[in-house]
Amino acid sequence: MRRPRVLLAGLAALVVVAAACSDDGGGSDSAYKEPTGAAQETLTVEAGNLYFKPTELELPAGVNAIKLDGKGGTHDLVFDDDKVPGFQLDVNGDGTSEELKLDLKPGKYTYYCSIPGHRASMEGTLTVK
Repeated sequence: MRRPRVLLAGLAALVVVAAACSDDGGGSDSAYKEPTGAAQETLTVEAGNLYFKPTELELPAGVNAIKLDGKGGTHDLVFDDDKVPGFQLDVNGDGTSEELKLDLKPGKYTYYCSIPGHRASMEGTLTVK
């Protein structure tokens, strides 16, 4: 009789572990939701071996797009202070690029590469007017 209980307990533990592994850790709000509609403008940022070009960007308020072009190394582009929660562009040095739209209000936004050791060299400012 003891064996079925152990088996049932093990199965229950497996279900709990599987459910925990499927969670992204931030709940349903942490996934980036790209806005609908056409982008007013598309800005391209080049990501190379420890640099972004350009590091000063400007966009009008509203829906726009940012494209990240990989020119060397593996990098990403994220925004500081949860101003654009979940937004992340990822590239590698094989010439990959990634583009996402975003809907921004007027203000200053700091963007950077979140790979450990990269932020000191790979940070910029996006001004939205």
